[in-house]
Amino acid sequence: MRPEGLPAEAAAQLEAAFGSVGRAAISGGRGRLRRVRIQVKAAPPRLLDWMSGQVLDHPAALYDQKSVELLASRQVRSISTAMGALQLALVTAAAATTLEGGPVLALAIDGAVGQMASVVHGFCDWYNTGSYLVRRLDEHGITVDRTEVRRLTNAALMSKGRAVDQRALARSTELRLIRSWVGRGLVDALPFGSTLGRASVRAASRIDESDLFGLVRAVREEPG
Repeated sequence: MRPEGLPAEAAAQLEAAFGSVGRAAISGGRGRLRRVRIQVKAAPPRLLDWMSGQVLDHPAALYDQKSVELLASRQVRSISTAMGALQLALVTAAAATTLEGGPVLALAIDGAVGQMASVVHGFCDWYNTGSYLVRRLDEHGITVDRTEVRRLTNAALMSKGRAVDQRALARSTELRLIRSWVGRGLVDALPFGSTLGRASVRAASRIDESDLFGLVRAVREEPG
């Protein structure tokens, strides 16, 4: 699991986080689907803990909205390819190691692959958005810490309007963001129905339309 455009360390974090998901998906016995979902839900907070420092210290070379769009497009293609291969591998492995079959097995595997694809897309969108945000902040001479860049990035991704909504700076926004990742399924991850891989492009546009000084001030004046 190494989406294009992610630095090697970030890709390694993804592989470490999702290795246990794959094992849960092909393990036999009852509760397969529940084990997979628990593993998927546990991954995002750990990944964001690490990524908030990564984008602050080593942001991607994203200096305009076009560069964000190009990187996101590369990631969508590589994730789609990887998930197709993963789904086939899980079906083959599960069929060879369990007596389960039919709709139950298909549901477990489709659910695992769909949720994994959504979280991986979300992780890439977060990396792209955080990197673009840090580049914009640097251009304005604004220094932020890991907690601040994390809240600003979450807000850029979860806002609905043209600019970043200050109400989205609340700490609770991250929980809503993670829920949006793990709540999607296989249809969202398929090319013909995908809603994934576009969030960072929209977030970059919001960042450009926002008062970054005002957003940073709001974070610092309302830390909770």
